[in-house]
Amino acid sequence: MMSLLKLAARNALRNGRRTLLTAATVTIGTAFSVVTLSFISGLFNGMIEDWTDAFGPIRVVTTAFAEEELLQPIYENIPEAAPVLASIGSLPGISRAYPVIRSGVLVTLGEELGEDPALMVGSSPEYYAEILLPGSTLSKGAWLDPDAKGEQVVLGARVARDLGAKVGDEILMMGSTQYGSMSPISADVVGIISGSTTIDAQAFVTLDTARWMADIPDGAVELLVFPDDDSESGVAAAASELRASLGPDYAVTPWYDRDLWAQSKPILDAVQAIISLAVVFVMALAIFNTMTMSVLERTGEIGVMRAMGQSRMGAVTSFLTEAVLIGMAGALAGTALGAIPAWYLQHRGMSFSQEVLDEMDGSFAMSATLHGDLSVDILLTAVGIGVLTAALGALFPAIRATRIAPFEAMRAQR
Repeated sequence: MMSLLKLAARNALRNGRRTLLTAATVTIGTAFSVVTLSFISGLFNGMIEDWTDAFGPIRVVTTAFAEEELLQPIYENIPEAAPVLASIGSLPGISRAYPVIRSGVLVTLGEELGEDPALMVGSSPEYYAEILLPGSTLSKGAWLDPDAKGEQVVLGARVARDLGAKVGDEILMMGSTQYGSMSPISADVVGIISGSTTIDAQAFVTLDTARWMADIPDGAVELLVFPDDDSESGVAAAASELRASLGPDYAVTPWYDRDLWAQSKPILDAVQAIISLAVVFVMALAIFNTMTMSVLERTGEIGVMRAMGQSRMGAVTSFLTEAVLIGMAGALAGTALGAIPAWYLQHRGMSFSQEVLDEMDGSFAMSATLHGDLSVDILLTAVGIGVLTAALGALFPAIRATRIAPFEAMRAQR
């Protein structure tokens, strides 16, 4: 085995220019794959993360609410949220749960009744501090002050733009109570926030303000539960535990079973797989072609080896080992090279302007900054594809060349 490796290494170094060109192709292809696959993974995983931050990895509502959800029946609420939150918090693997009231409102700047819709969100200071604000940008003003006199609101950037509102303005929000009566409230705009298409379309108030508007003094419409393990399997396990603990009066739904994701996730998974396969195919094709041409140019060398008594299998094995060595060197170099921009994308991301964000559909929580997701799986995949395609690129032409009579192979120009 060692003699075979030494022979393969000597053959690779004998024509350094050709070997360098082949290894460079593997390096560039592998680096391209690492960067592209990490960006694609970050794009799709980021959509899920942004959406679950806004709507929870697991949502708990009453069973009656879940049955009529399309009508947004806030009258089917959880009237006493504190005992349910305490019960959830006592379960292992679940450390955070937050009460939330969401309600559609019309927002008005000035005296005339407006027609600008927004989704009003009221939650606890802990939810805002631990979940919402870390992934957002408070571009103007300040956040809600629970101890302030008078009502306050922080507007999403799109709501503020459509309304023409700025920090310091007083707006009217027209909502409804759980009993269907009109519930207007005047609030001072204390801040403008942006961060994703979902956040930009919302108006944030304190939980007390939302409870007053909905006439739910101590309750919530939904509870957002964040398990310690936020992987899909961890969320599934936590949801199962919650169902067993809360009983039939409550509907416990993980994010991937919510209507939006239940219909869209299989399509998004397929799109991600197709794009990833296309990237891998382009990389593999470039490496395969380069390695194939490199071996075809050495048909005469194979003829000399065969004339000197080397078996067909020995000649093929020699070229295959050489290709694996070149592929491994190029793939490792490409992985190191591609990991640099991939790491930058993961930690710094690529930001869009607010104008671009405003044009995106708000159904999915598309963040203003897209981050890559560099993982060990991506690195191993890139290395594996680089080495495998280099080996296959050498294998087929080497087999074909060994089938040619030695004197014919020695006379070959390729």
